[in-house]
Amino acid sequence: MRWPGIAIALLLASTCASLAIAAPTDAMSDVEIKAAYLYNFAKFAEWPALAPESPLCLCVVGDDRIAAALSAVSRGQTVQGHAIDVRRMPVEGGQPCHMLFVSQSTVRGASRLLDVLKGQPVLTVSDADDFASSGGMIGLFVEKGRMHFAINVDAIQRSQLHLSSRLLSLAKVVRDDRGR
Repeated sequence: MRWPGIAIALLLASTCASLAIAAPTDAMSDVEIKAAYLYNFAKFAEWPALAPESPLCLCVVGDDRIAAALSAVSRGQTVQGHAIDVRRMPVEGGQPCHMLFVSQSTVRGASRLLDVLKGQPVLTVSDADDFASSGGMIGLFVEKGRMHFAINVDAIQRSQLHLSSRLLSLAKVVRDDRGR
């Protein structure tokens, strides 16, 4: 019988599709791809003690284009029953966030903010070089013309956040630099 084989293939295809972090196409810009990754990171993360009625606050420092694209991709969506609130944030910080994206161009200026957040349940993400291996949680990088990401498991563990094993299986897993 071919039907059970087809059903299994469809189940596997739908499972793989749900694991996709982003399905970039040639028509998607770098900004749209990064926004899709950020949205999907939120879908595969769990925050301790997040009240059921609370919105999930996704903050962006240093790149209004990514904030706008993240707002567009998450408009009308929920993550684990939480409404999504995308906020632009100054380098100095000043508002609570569950996930913080700091653009490569402002990561040096935001170093004090990132230091304050170390060990806090705030998922930190950046496209700055070596962000994850330098103590950030998730670093976006391009390799062979494609967007990839690295996850610092030490930083995640310190924050008491939980990332799905499915997300970890798609990432380059790194640890803190030895010299830190």
